[in-house]
Amino acid sequence: MIPTQLQFNNLIGIFVLCKSFYFKSYHFDSQSGNLMLNYQIDEKYHFSEQLVFPKDYGVLSSEKEALLEQIFFLTHIAFGISYYKAFLPKKIIVESGQLSQEQAAFFDKLYLNGLGEFSVKNDVDLDIHFPSSTKISHSFNLPLLKRALIPVGGGKDSCVTIELVKKISVPASLISIGCPMAIENCAQKSGLKHIVIQRTLDSLLLDLNKKGKVLNGHVPISGILAFVLWAAAVLYDYRYVVMSCERSANVGNLTRKGLKINHQYSKSFEFERDFDIITRTITPNFHYFSLLRPLSEIHIARLFSERCANYFDVFTSCNKAFKLDETKRLTHWCGCCDKCRFVFLILAVFIPKDKLIQIFGSNLLNDWTQLNGFEELLGFSGHKPFECVGEIDESRYAMQQLIDYSEWQQDKIVSYFKEKLKMPLQANLFNVSDEHLIPEVFQDVFNNFKS
Repeated sequence: MIPTQLQFNNLIGIFVLCKSFYFKSYHFDSQSGNLMLNYQIDEKYHFSEQLVFPKDYGVLSSEKEALLEQIFFLTHIAFGISYYKAFLPKKIIVESGQLSQEQAAFFDKLYLNGLGEFSVKNDVDLDIHFPSSTKISHSFNLPLLKRALIPVGGGKDSCVTIELVKKISVPASLISIGCPMAIENCAQKSGLKHIVIQRTLDSLLLDLNKKGKVLNGHVPISGILAFVLWAAAVLYDYRYVVMSCERSANVGNLTRKGLKINHQYSKSFEFERDFDIITRTITPNFHYFSLLRPLSEIHIARLFSERCANYFDVFTSCNKAFKLDETKRLTHWCGCCDKCRFVFLILAVFIPKDKLIQIFGSNLLNDWTQLNGFEELLGFSGHKPFECVGEIDESRYAMQQLIDYSEWQQDKIVSYFKEKLKMPLQANLFNVSDEHLIPEVFQDVFNNFKS
């Protein structure tokens, strides 16, 4: 919940009084798999967050324990963003360890860019500086098995990644933080082993958010969870974490005070490259990369329609299916948000109309109340929505295709855009980019994209 202007004015006094944010401590109990992360705002508020890793990793060697200690320290810093943004105190104090200059610069960038949308919606300026030291990270040449962890999110992209990896010689398992129904159903359809890590935010933060007593808004969740995936790869002995982020995630939404605001910053290639440097400094045998990075969203939609029919009845990308409050989660597409509109639009190019309407429960392109949302997606009003949606050219390409499809061209939204879209089709949307970090062992998949 974003505070109203009146609520925001009432918060000013709290922000002035709250001077420092403390990264207090973290502790991993290898006997239970519990990781506790502790934070503090001055002497006023104390927060503790818990992550629980399934206890099937056996006895940890002293070397692996030392390595995990470093990873969990950085995890502690990453997860602090959810609590830091509540008050935006000026001073950051790290008591749980020391950040190298490179690590401090990484987190400066993650917090600044990851809270970009938050700064726009709350109309606040960000001034973030993590303390650094002359510490040099210790490198661990820990051998990791040549197998892959695939984060499963319940949407079309991770389904495509799963099916592509299953075609090559790299053994794979799925992993998720929490297990909403869409994730569970997609995991079952895949037939792969599924590791579920449980996350519990501090109830005090949730209560303060619910009452509108603190600032709230978007955090770079993919960037935060990247550290958990890194830790899980070490715990369970996997060399690769295979993400499903596409090149469209590199495109921002708008510019504010010279800063490019990108809702998907932590899904961008820029973040992926920065995170790769941080991880390879400590674990040179570990690889975090996106298999779909060379592709556009529209290209991935085509692959999904061709390879993932088995998931049609269970997948969903609608964020209302993944709400933190489980009592408010939907088990289906809401049909009225930016994510639903975009996915419906691009899949309409490749999936038969009757099947797509069955999947979503309604025809979004024949619903006049959806017009404003589609105008934003196609760049005719506002800005690219603050959502995980593709580029404007992709939406325009999809709509142009539907204008020529007899089964869609009479629908209200499609008919409306017939006179507005006069641009040539963007054939380069299906080009395959060479900007990626895909390891050689996955090159067969990469080469397949070009065929």
